[in-house]
Amino acid sequence: MELLKTVKRRTFWSELVYYVLNIGLAAALLVIAQAFQTPFPALALVVLSKWRIIAVRPRFWWANIQANLVDLTVGIGVVGLMYLPTSVFYFRVTLAILYAIWLVVIKPMSKRWQVAMQSLIAIFVGVTALMVVSYEWPVSVVVILMFLIGYSSARHFLHSYDEEQTVLLSAIWGLVFAELGWLSYYWTYSYGKSLFGGVSQVTIILLLFSLVASKAYQSYNKHKAIRFSDISAPVILTIGIILAMLVFLNSVVI
Repeated sequence: MELLKTVKRRTFWSELVYYVLNIGLAAALLVIAQAFQTPFPALALVVLSKWRIIAVRPRFWWANIQANLVDLTVGIGVVGLMYLPTSVFYFRVTLAILYAIWLVVIKPMSKRWQVAMQSLIAIFVGVTALMVVSYEWPVSVVVILMFLIGYSSARHFLHSYDEEQTVLLSAIWGLVFAELGWLSYYWTYSYGKSLFGGVSQVTIILLLFSLVASKAYQSYNKHKAIRFSDISAPVILTIGIILAMLVFLNSVVI
């Protein structure tokens, strides 16, 4: 009985420490963003928060890095958005709160639909941040980072299905992101300047493509064939939104 009580106490304290550290990380990013003009201290803190990646034997480092790419994408994306020239204090506070929710609520989720949601969030935050901060970067850097976002989000999704061809399929999806990233580098439209500095058109397109791809994979995984009834709704939604953007909403340019 004493052993059971000890285990419960340790579980309570470990969870308390987990919540304090993660909420503290989000709060620290807010403080740093207010105190420093350069984003590098905040970026360093996000990277250092993943110290457990290398707290194992070196042969496990690469696997740990890949497993944490989605979380890193969200963290680095939040920092990028905090340091936009148009970011004000209340906007940064909102980002810090959302990042804390990601860390303590969303990231620990493990059901398949929850893992898919995590991948979509990483795509939204990562691509949005990259598009609004990279207008003066070399195109090669943008393409590489877009590949990493696509690869990591696909790998994160496929890992929940124990897919044998995870690396190949993730690399293919990374190439899709890289190609669209290259195109969007020269042709970028955004909507809602007050929302994350402007959500780029390519962000919306990649989110829709990823939604269709995930539904197609789920259908194939379940039926060993892609049934149109399983993907018809996301396909129609994707076509409709893309047509609306191309025809009616291309008047706002970054």
